[in-house]
Amino acid sequence: MKTILLRPDQRSELADRRHTTHDKRIYQRLSAVLWVAEGKTRSEVATLLGCRVRQLGEWLRLFRNKGLEALCTLHNYGDPGNLTAAQIARLKHEVSTGRFRNSDQIRHWLEETFGVTYKPSGVKDLLRRIGVSYHKVTGFLWKAKPEKQREFVGKYRRQRGAAHRPDAQRTRFYFVDACHPIWGLDLVYSCWLLIGQRFLAGMGSGRKRLNILGAYCPDDHEYLDVRLTRDNINGEQFVNLLRLLWASHPEVERFVLYVDGAKYYGSPVVKDWLRRHGEFHLEPLPAYSPNLNLIERLWKFMRRRALSRWHKTFESMQQAVGEVLDHLGEYRSELDTLMSEHFHIVPETEIPVEYREAS
Repeated sequence: MKTILLRPDQRSELADRRHTTHDKRIYQRLSAVLWVAEGKTRSEVATLLGCRVRQLGEWLRLFRNKGLEALCTLHNYGDPGNLTAAQIARLKHEVSTGRFRNSDQIRHWLEETFGVTYKPSGVKDLLRRIGVSYHKVTGFLWKAKPEKQREFVGKYRRQRGAAHRPDAQRTRFYFVDACHPIWGLDLVYSCWLLIGQRFLAGMGSGRKRLNILGAYCPDDHEYLDVRLTRDNINGEQFVNLLRLLWASHPEVERFVLYVDGAKYYGSPVVKDWLRRHGEFHLEPLPAYSPNLNLIERLWKFMRRRALSRWHKTFESMQQAVGEVLDHLGEYRSELDTLMSEHFHIVPETEIPVEYREAS
């Protein structure tokens, strides 16, 4: 049987769709793809979803051959009701522009445009029938330059390839970045609740912050960091991280570190240290390109695992963060997919015109 392999951005979009859908059938289809991609057997997934293995196979084949939108489109709802085929096409075009924030706006637009009146529940039924769902938009940093990002990825591939040549220096690559979990302010999350239920999640003042400067190596998934509860991340702390890398791998002849545009990477103390340690090389990431920094995915994973529950004290929050970052081997099956060296770059053709013009 063919396996399902998901890129991190695909996995995230599937999870978001599953979280926002109100249709059980769509939820089942999305869960099927996610669980099979996580390594569950088809029999296990079919049992969890209460469906036949044959039905599960059809959903997976649909996703593999036609993609996410086809998977989320149901064709057994009947006719579209009061609208003609041309009106349905016009409605779907308007929806695709992202102009509607709720179903009431669509209901009013239908009445003003076509003179067709729907009840609030009726317009939701209509939208489901024609393959429209309510889900998050995909954010992107519009100032990023796709061509610069592609140039970086090309250079990264060449550097990685050169390091594997027989006569190459012993080289290790690291993606470096800082993360700042704030006690009590990273808590707001989504979960299933009863209709109308209000579930309170306590939040702190935001005055206590854990500063983490981490380095992630894609070769063997090694992760090292410097953690601070009082001091801020600065050039001296970055040098401390460099010393940690140097002490951990005395046999390495060349360290290549991919860093963003933080000012402390260019501070005098860092420049002085780099002059005295020629085996370290800093490679700048393109501006506005967190999608190219692998460790950003690790921060997102850590937040989901450690910070989506209340911690009574700042110390307990630190412990929860440590339980994730200090035991990444326990999450290897998840991280193998999440931390793959596939970088999603938004094509220029997909960027809306107004953003292209502004840049």
